Amino acid sequence: MTDQAVHTGGPAPSAGAVDGGVDGGGAADGLLGRRRELDRLRADAERAGLDALSGSPSSRCRVLLVAGRPGSGRTALAEEFARQAAADYPDGILRARLSDPDGTPVPTERTARDLLRALA
Repeated sequence: MTDQAVHTGGPAPSAGAVDGGVDGGGAADGLLGRRRELDRLRADAERAGLDALSGSPSSRCRVLLVAGRPGSGRTALAEEFARQAAADYPDGILRARLSDPDGTPVPTERTARDLLRALA
């Protein structure tokens, strides 16, 4: 029940990558009533990662999970955040679906294959 956005050095997500429905719409940021969640995702993306805490230089690679029940708007939230954050990751953002729209977990092998295919 999660989606993942990862800085990969690959292409940014396209409109064709959206798998889910629209959560609200009509707001300036594309979502209605999700400002708090978007702000929390932005804060998480900007927070120092384990590499920086251990003294290693930051790689600007972040893994963020958006969890929720099927139909709760998690895909729309992840896509909107990726759209807003794209300028901060000029090498691209990669998104992996970890569950199908009905909540069934996606097999790890399929997720890995999809990520590798997206990286060409």
